[in-house]
Formats: sequence, structure tokens, C-alpha cells
Amino acid sequence: FRPLSRNKIMSIPNTAHSNVFVYGTLKREMFNHKILAEGVNSGKFIGVGETSKAFKFSLLLSSYGFPYLIQNEEGDVSSSNTAVRGEVYTVNEEKLAELDILENIASGLYKRSVIEVELLTDENDEKIPVEQGEKNILLAFAYIAGDQEDKSDLPRIEEYTKEIHDEKYVPKGSRPGFW
Repeated sequence: FRPLSRNKIMSIPNTAHSNVFVYGTLKREMFNHKILAEGVNSGKFIGVGETSKAFKFSLLLSSYGFPYLIQNEEGDVSSSNTAVRGEVYTVNEEKLAELDILENIASGLYKRSVIEVELLTDENDEKIPVEQGEKNILLAFAYIAGDQEDKSDLPRIEEYTKEIHDEKYVPKGSRPGFW
């Protein structure tokens, strides 16, 4: 992809660490956050961000109360949102592999893709100033909905909030037909 004009692009470092954009159950105060934040390989919170305007995304709510990030088709008038808010973490290769398992990459539930994210706050939740129109854009992995199931009837949501999570989320072990 090509960078947006007048934006500062921060790449995924050429190290064993990667940026990951999370928008659902991996966010702070959500059920799966412990997988991201705890243990020897814990992810480091970078800040709050949203998908760059160059990428048109929406969130759909699954029947088990977790969100799917979908890339909107060109000319999709039903999309309610073009920027999805989430959190950015830096993770090592081991944590990224754990997240791939959680997100069922192998089964096609999600696919991991690199997207542009505009960083809005720092690691202390302090707003990052935008200087002379330059946004803080970074590259991050995001888990985008795969083709495993039909999503045409799922409702769109503006943001995956704690209220939605607490009311709708069903952990994997409690879902019918799961192990």
C-alpha cells in the first residue's frame, strides 16, 4: 500500500517484535486481554488508535458476542464506520503465535494482515498532538474476518465496548460444539 500524504509512517520494527491492533476481546477490561498482557511474553501497550482513513473498515458482531473486522467493499453505502477504534500493542514472535491460535488463523476464522493505524494516545493514555497536520500512522497486524462463515446477516457496531462485551460475549469453552 502507499502511505497517506502528510503523515508520519512508523514501520513495524525490523526486530523480533511486531505491532498488533486489537479491537475486541483482547482490549483492556475484556475477557481475552489476559492472554495478551500476562506472562513472560506479555505484550506492551503502545496506545489507543484507529484504523487509518485509507482503509475502510467496519465491525460486525458475531452471534457469540465477539467482533469481526471487515474491510468494506468499494462503494458500500451500508457501512456505518470507516475508522475502527482499538488498542495497539508490541508483541514478540511467541505472543504473535499465541494470538494466531486464539484467533483461529488455521481454520480461517480470521486472517492476519498489516494495516495502517493512526495512534491517538500514548502508553499513558495521553492524547498525542497532531503537529502541522501530520498524523502518527504506524503499521500493525490486525485480525480481519476470514471466510469461515457467512457474515451477511450480522449486525454492524460502531465500537466493541465493555457494555457489549459484558452482555453478549460467550467464551470459547461455553459455545456449543466447542471441544
